[in-house]
Amino acid sequence: MPKALTAHPVAKLFPDMSEADFTALVEDIRQHGVKVPILVHAGQILDGRHRYHACQKLGIPCPTINWNGRDPWLEAQSRNLVRRHLSREQVCAIRKLATAQFPELAAPIEDAKARARQRKAQAKGQPRGRKALLRSQDSHRESADEIGALMGVSGTTVKRVDRLAREAPQLLSKVAAGELSVKRALREAGIRDERTQRRKEGFAIESALGRLERIIWAEWSNWPQQHRQRFLRAVQQLLRELLYDYRSDNDPSKPVGEERRMTAGALQNTNAIMEPARC
Repeated sequence: MPKALTAHPVAKLFPDMSEADFTALVEDIRQHGVKVPILVHAGQILDGRHRYHACQKLGIPCPTINWNGRDPWLEAQSRNLVRRHLSREQVCAIRKLATAQFPELAAPIEDAKARARQRKAQAKGQPRGRKALLRSQDSHRESADEIGALMGVSGTTVKRVDRLAREAPQLLSKVAAGELSVKRALREAGIRDERTQRRKEGFAIESALGRLERIIWAEWSNWPQQHRQRFLRAVQQLLRELLYDYRSDNDPSKPVGEERRMTAGALQNTNAIMEPARC
């Protein structure tokens, strides 16, 4: 009898299936079999532990493929993020937990921080407007924005997750599992959101909107005509994140999954506006 397989440490970073989803998976495999073989690396399951456990429950063999790539994290991340519909906060929290267990994953993050420190030193003494312009360019982004780009999340999300990891690390796993949004976790830990606090103390909304409008129009004019739809899609993605934050702020009683579903519904009007823009 072959030895039972165990999950690779990287695979364990991703949240378990819900009981209902696992039951549905077992039934699907009972009727149709395993459609995608599981990945095995160094004798451990890198991807597909739920399929494996379903096969054990059914008493049938589970097809496997040996994986011998160089980066188990990237392989597991790419497969799980597409299939599991994880939120961006979950992605960031999982990566934060991963870097604690696998120091080699921290190397690109530390490189991004070092580049940001170097840029900050070079920009010292520049006029404020010039600094803002430089930060808006890809080669002069803040370290949080650059780190976020590695994971497909915003710089703001990176900052919030980093702060939670520093000041309330016991809640980081709950964000990774999707049980809490990072903003709700910060609130539960009694950690003030500095940006929110500044807004409450007095925020010149008209001035801020004016600055935002000028930046968007300036960037729009720089984009070639054939690539402007890509620009619009990027703005739309930013609106998704803003709507998600708004839902989280205004109704903290709702589960994270429900917030995401409501946000998706609220974006239908935005999609209708953006879709015809064949620029």
